[in-house]
Amino acid sequence: MSLKKEQIAGGNYPYLRHPFSYFVASMQRLGIHFIEFYAASPHLYVWDYTPAQVYAHRRMLEQAQIKVVCFTAEQCLYPISVATEDPLVRERSLRYYERALEQAAVLESPNMQMISGGGLIGSDPAENWKRSADGIYRLTRRAEQLGVTILLEADRTCTVTNTPQQLQMISEIGSPRLSGMIDTNAVYHAKEDFAECVRLLGDNLRHLHFIDINQQAGCLVPGTGILPMADYLKILGQSGYQGYLVPELWGTRYQDCAEEAMAQGLAFCQNAL
Repeated sequence: MSLKKEQIAGGNYPYLRHPFSYFVASMQRLGIHFIEFYAASPHLYVWDYTPAQVYAHRRMLEQAQIKVVCFTAEQCLYPISVATEDPLVRERSLRYYERALEQAAVLESPNMQMISGGGLIGSDPAENWKRSADGIYRLTRRAEQLGVTILLEADRTCTVTNTPQQLQMISEIGSPRLSGMIDTNAVYHAKEDFAECVRLLGDNLRHLHFIDINQQAGCLVPGTGILPMADYLKILGQSGYQGYLVPELWGTRYQDCAEEAMAQGLAFCQNAL
C-alpha cells in the first residue's frame, strides 16, 4: 500500500506575516484542499475571535473548497499548560482549550491537537501527570459533546514525552474522543524509532506533523534536514495509515517565503509517494 496525495495537507504555520486571505489563495494556487489550521495571531487567536468571526473564516475556506482536518491552537509561545502547579494558569489553560474545541467545531474540524503541559523544573512528575490527566479528562467531556477528537502530541517539555506515555494517557482517560498523533521532530528528540511509533499507536495514529530537523533547527521543510523522510512515507503507506500529514513549518524561518517553503514541502511528499 502507499499513501494518497490527498492525505498531504497544507498548513498556515509559515504564513503569519500574511493575511488569512493570502494563505487561502496560496492553498488554491498549490492545489491543496485539506489544511491544518494553526490558530494564532493574526489569523485567529482563540481568546479574541467570536463564533461569528470563526464562521467567516469557515465560509472563506468553503468557498475555496478547503476543509480543516485539524485545529491547532498556539500553546508553546503562550503560557498554556494543563499540568502547571499554578491554579490560575491551569484553569485559564483549560478554558482556552475548551474554547479551541468550540472553534474547531465551528470550522467543522474533526480534530483538535494539544500537548499535555508540564510543571516547573523540580516539580513532582507524578503530580504533574495527575493534573495533566485530570485536565485532559475534563476536555474530553467537552470534546464528546462537540464531536471533536483531541489529538495528544508528545513533547519533550511536557508530561507526555514519548509514544508509550501517549498510549498510557489515552488508556487512563479512556475516551473515544482522545487519540494520538506523531510529530517527527518529537520522535527524533525522544530517540524513538519512527516505525515502532507507528506500530505502537496503531489505530490511535490520526495525524502527523511531518517536518525535518538538523543540529541547528527543527520544523524544516521535509527533505532539507537529516531525517529519512522518504522512508517514513513508505512506513506509513505499508502500515495502512489513513490520516493526514502536514509540513508543520512553525516559527519564523520561512515567514518571508511562506508559499515557496510550503510548495517545496508538499512537492517532496508528493514526489516521494
